[in-house]
Amino acid sequence: MRIIEESKLKKNISQLNNYKKANKLVKDYYNNLDSLKLTSLQSLSYDQDIAFFDEVSFILNVIASIISHPHLSNKGEDIVIRSELAGHISVDSFQRMFKEPSFWKEKDLEMKPEYVHHYQYTDEIKIFENIFIGMIIKLIDQELNEYSNFYNQLIPSIEDNNLDELLENEDTEIALNKLQVLQRKVRYIKNTYFYKEVSKVKLLLKNIQPTNILVKDRLYNYCYRFYKKFIQYVDQDSLIVDFSNYYYGLVIKALKKKGFSLEKGKSKVQAYDCLYLSKDKYYAQVKLEQKKARILLQIGLKEQRDLALHCLILSPKRDYENNSEFIESNALTNSYATLWNIKEDSDLGHFVFKNVVKEKDVAQYFVNSKLEERHIKQNMFTKYCPVCKSSHLEEDNNIYTCLDCDSKYMFIEEDLAWFLKLRRL
Repeated sequence: MRIIEESKLKKNISQLNNYKKANKLVKDYYNNLDSLKLTSLQSLSYDQDIAFFDEVSFILNVIASIISHPHLSNKGEDIVIRSELAGHISVDSFQRMFKEPSFWKEKDLEMKPEYVHHYQYTDEIKIFENIFIGMIIKLIDQELNEYSNFYNQLIPSIEDNNLDELLENEDTEIALNKLQVLQRKVRYIKNTYFYKEVSKVKLLLKNIQPTNILVKDRLYNYCYRFYKKFIQYVDQDSLIVDFSNYYYGLVIKALKKKGFSLEKGKSKVQAYDCLYLSKDKYYAQVKLEQKKARILLQIGLKEQRDLALHCLILSPKRDYENNSEFIESNALTNSYATLWNIKEDSDLGHFVFKNVVKEKDVAQYFVNSKLEERHIKQNMFTKYCPVCKSSHLEEDNNIYTCLDCDSKYMFIEEDLAWFLKLRRL
């Protein structure tokens, strides 16, 4: 997740917490969801992105200045060298030389020192403050790569409804041009001796304490303030918990929009993270498992409640991360939601949406896709799959499974099928 988006996530979580305090009963919490207005984490304007790029450009210039004259730590060691290489030697070294007979050699009937003790000073570049600058460089590089990948996704693509239109997006083009300039600067900095040395030392983002240099040196202080301004989540576990709570709010809002209401007497008074819902003939249980960064959605009919378990695995990154440890093995489907799109376990190579969409649309798609109904001829489609047309169907307890495309459906009324799992070809 972009560092700016994380700051917006904090504001959303604060808003969610305030909403819970104002609606302590679960029935009030659910029934008043329409008044909960979660701010989209994508709602940063193009101008804000450009302002961020400008700030990064300034910081990269500052870092370039630091690299040309970095703070160094002076260290020294006593070495033995040939006398002609020593130049000036200290009084202490001169006195120690007299105690070493092997250092002396007779030349022209005179004893002269061939070797001497010499205290050699060296400059050490790998001090804490420079390692911190290396961490900032690495952070900026990662952020710019995510920005670049994202803006590449915004490049318009040809759709059936715009084949004759001029494809253009001026804002995207300007942003990509700025990103290319910034990435060239980063490549130059990463090729310097300074970065190659300090990047050998690992420095964690957690608990960076300001030192005298970070506070009093103007250039180093610019970088420290940049770090404090944009880094909000030093704890990845907290990020996952907050992101899960944020998406859970979107999913239950999507269920309410779909027409689901609380089942009386089922949900506990303050169990916000496990709700029992119903709508017409359908039953749903939605549960948040924030430590596993996933949402479980159990869908069934009121007389058959445990028909389909679906798992939504969440990733706060722009692209899907392989969180295989969070997969629910008992689930009919495992879906993978990012801030901008969603993937299905049947087709992990591609996002569902060709272009990025709002988070609420991702949540709405997840809910709608698990409750998809189609009017199809029952006589025909108990023999043939309505998705891939295969005749390899297996029926169990009125649920039809296609052995070719793995779609699952059942007829809940005559000529009306509910797809427990719809494999889109």
